[in-house]
Amino acid sequence: MHFVVHALDKPDAVERRLSHLAAHRAYLDTAPDAHGLTVLLSGPLTIGDQETMTGSFFLLEAPHLEAVEEMIAQDPLRLANVWETVCINKVLIRQNKMGGSG
Repeated sequence: MHFVVHALDKPDAVERRLSHLAAHRAYLDTAPDAHGLTVLLSGPLTIGDQETMTGSFFLLEAPHLEAVEEMIAQDPLRLANVWETVCINKVLIRQNKMGGSG
């Protein structure tokens, strides 16, 4: 199954995000395997300058929603109270021009 995670930062979270970014990236190096899922695509959401980060986006392949919820709950950005909202939705991939199977 595929899931989209869309997490928006709190308005005052830029410095907090930056101070926890290395831990977040290190977490993403090991956490997906530990939770039995695959990160297909991920990256920060940005404002118009394409540099100022305002959130996070993930496209994940996972056996069930709980695996995604568990991984996101332990993310350093979540633990540091960076994200104001986190939406996790199952997605049925109808088109995929990035390669791989849908």
